[in-house]
Amino acid sequence: MPYQEDFQVEQFMDKYENYAKYNLGETCCYSLSLDEIADISSSEPFKLDGKKRLTYGAIKGTDELRSQIASLYGPEFTKDNVLITNGAIAANFLTYYSMVGPEDHVICVHPTYNQLHSVPKMFGAEVVFLKLKEEDGYVPNIKTLKSLIKSNTKLLIINNPNNPLGTVISAELLKELCQLCQNHGIYLHSDEVYRPTFHSLPENTIKPPSACEIYDRAIVTGSMSKAYSLAGIRLGWIVTKDLQILRTAASRRDYNTISVSMLDDSVAQYALKNVKPIIKRNLELCITNLQILNKFVEENSDIFDYVAKPQAGTVCLLRLKTIKEGDKFAAFLAENYSVLSVPGEALGVPGTLRIGYANSKNDLVDGLPLLKKAVLDWTNKAE
Repeated sequence: MPYQEDFQVEQFMDKYENYAKYNLGETCCYSLSLDEIADISSSEPFKLDGKKRLTYGAIKGTDELRSQIASLYGPEFTKDNVLITNGAIAANFLTYYSMVGPEDHVICVHPTYNQLHSVPKMFGAEVVFLKLKEEDGYVPNIKTLKSLIKSNTKLLIINNPNNPLGTVISAELLKELCQLCQNHGIYLHSDEVYRPTFHSLPENTIKPPSACEIYDRAIVTGSMSKAYSLAGIRLGWIVTKDLQILRTAASRRDYNTISVSMLDDSVAQYALKNVKPIIKRNLELCITNLQILNKFVEENSDIFDYVAKPQAGTVCLLRLKTIKEGDKFAAFLAENYSVLSVPGEALGVPGTLRIGYANSKNDLVDGLPLLKKAVLDWTNKAE
């Protein structure tokens, strides 16, 4: 049977998430209730048709929902360019299940979400890392990428905005990446689950488009979880102009999840009808909470600094200046201070913690002082 690596990020969070009092590991913008969506949008409350029979529903997702998602990507896209999935994690899995195998060479940015490199490897592909470096602003280096391309390179995988760094591939660089892929006949998968939370870009910087708006062989994945605050409905999508990829993915899905819940489809429709106030609320949340985190890092610069200062998304990596074993410290933090973070070791960056800063403001205000106290206590013990 295929070898599957342990999903260290998810396993660590699962171990502590339900018991931690202060959640600094959360990757979603602070979750919304349906009543809150109605309040911030001044819309009618969500209503479910109690007489509607709960069948499998529309296998690919309802026409209305797919059309709503297509509209997020511009006028060139219709419902036929969208496949609804059980969260972005299923969208990513189906993309690789549909595209890669033992004869394929895959290039994946690093660091990034573990699934993006572990699943292609599970399907037998040779996976190499395009390492993101400080001197490049932690975005892909075109020259380095060119050196990694082989005759059998099938797929380039990027993550924009990046998890865990919070960095952004600019519009100009994204066009270069797409052109390079086109020149070599390579597909591009862009995990855009944190789009459109571009909250802290440098002044006068243009927000990058989605990769699928630039390149016909780009496959993008997204979900209602991170930027839309609805992780609980487990709804994601694949969007691409390559309709054969969607047909293959739909066929593969017949063997696992078949369809998403009719209830989830309905809730997603309701949320996307009110998408502007949801995104406005979440951008303001990210900006406000990041200011709190920035102040904390500045005031404790002898203990912490950013690996990269986040420009978008909801997460960042904090470097632990006095601690080398981030994994052991993260467990100590959760077990003794009830504060959840994610050790950078789970993402291939030792001596760091992934911090989610878009959860409730109170989690930061109350949790960050405990994080500092835990570092000092750990350091004193070591001495």
